[in-house]
Amino acid sequence: MGLIMAILNINNSKFYYELHGHGVPFVLIAGLKGEHVNWIPVLDELTKQYQVLIFDNRGVGRTIDSGEPFSVETMADDVMELINKLNLKKPHIVGHSLGGAIAQRIAKKYADEISSIALCNTFAKFNDVGRKVFSDILMLHQANASPADIMDSIIPWAFSKKFLSPELIKIIRKTSDENLYPQSLSNYSRQLQALYDFDSRLWVNTINVPTLVIGSEEDKLATPKESQELTVSIPEAKLVIMPTSHASQVEQPNNFVKHLNKFYNDLTFQTRQV
Repeated sequence: MGLIMAILNINNSKFYYELHGHGVPFVLIAGLKGEHVNWIPVLDELTKQYQVLIFDNRGVGRTIDSGEPFSVETMADDVMELINKLNLKKPHIVGHSLGGAIAQRIAKKYADEISSIALCNTFAKFNDVGRKVFSDILMLHQANASPADIMDSIIPWAFSKKFLSPELIKIIRKTSDENLYPQSLSNYSRQLQALYDFDSRLWVNTINVPTLVIGSEEDKLATPKESQELTVSIPEAKLVIMPTSHASQVEQPNNFVKHLNKFYNDLTFQTRQV
């Protein structure tokens, strides 16, 4: 498996990225507080047939920017500049949660430069439950809580009860505290504000690239109803509802990849038929 790990200057920022495997390019965009490592559960399966780009968004992980406020559109521009500098032709875009909002902006602004989007556990506008949950997490940041204690507040919303175990919770807490690049209060605040400001309801119906929507039965941050609404709004979008919670790619990585593969294979077949 081919692997490139590097820092690239993008829009006056230094972006950390990894490029894995060979083949048709897939670009995976993480959600709020999410780093490139959020995609590790699906990486081995995807790189069996695709070239996969993972990276740290503006405001998280090893990526360093100016510290100024930014928007979801700024983040979409970042992704496309990274794609262009890496010479990835017509990639498939996969976005989770905040990453799905970024993918929507990419589809709106750069439709001719991509092949498709997969909108995973995301929404046209962040709902009131999500706003309350992540506002409480902002208060934990402001109180200088440890990464593990912050993660404790995220775990019940990210994962279903049937997925969690006491042992897994311990591992998640330990991994959070051992993170060499924990998200700062300032960076979390900027990402959260960008998500709060995002609202695609007035234009999401103009997206005209092939679209897969992946939702989850137990997701309260991006509800099944919101996934259905996105699917209805976007012309000819396909919908899959998984028996998981918000972090569907972590809970059921093989099932998640299976749905991406089917979507891609169906697109390839349709293209050959034209």
